[in-house]
Amino acid sequence: LGSAWQTSRLRHPSIGSRTAPTSSQGRRVEGAMANPHSCTDPDLQEPEELEKFYGTSIERGFTSSKAEEVLKRDGPNELEKPPKPTLLMLFIMQLTGFVIVLLLCAAVASIVVNGTGPKKDDVLSYTTGKAIFIIVLINAGIAAWTEHKAGDALEALSQMTQASIYVLRDGREVKVDVP
Repeated sequence: LGSAWQTSRLRHPSIGSRTAPTSSQGRRVEGAMANPHSCTDPDLQEPEELEKFYGTSIERGFTSSKAEEVLKRDGPNELEKPPKPTLLMLFIMQLTGFVIVLLLCAAVASIVVNGTGPKKDDVLSYTTGKAIFIIVLINAGIAAWTEHKAGDALEALSQMTQASIYVLRDGREVKVDVP
């Protein structure tokens, strides 16, 4: 789903045999992708092939030593976390919203109109433009601070709730904490 490549039928006892992959337009794919067995995508391989490739057993799972070896070689099975945005980046991102840009344009227009009009020497004629700038900056600062604190709270919550899964190790079901 959402991929440019899809298979027309996957191999499953209740579905039938596998056919060659097709493009999203329904055309057969030629070359390396046409042979699903030459592809390194585990989703396109048979369980027996994966069992042989990874040196494991479907009934017994990895041995403890093999699991440690794979962990050392490949690292933990976790998604890469994007870097946390700084407070300055959050502030700048707040200033890029459509309504905020319109307000900033209105403030600039107000100052330009008053600066070229008959009351250009009157300091009070620039009050509207200055007020819009100040309100927009205060609003962006509060929103950035709130988003920053919400990110900290979300991170603290994720550390408090430790997920775990059950895996087969040496033929026994073992509970493993997810990193």
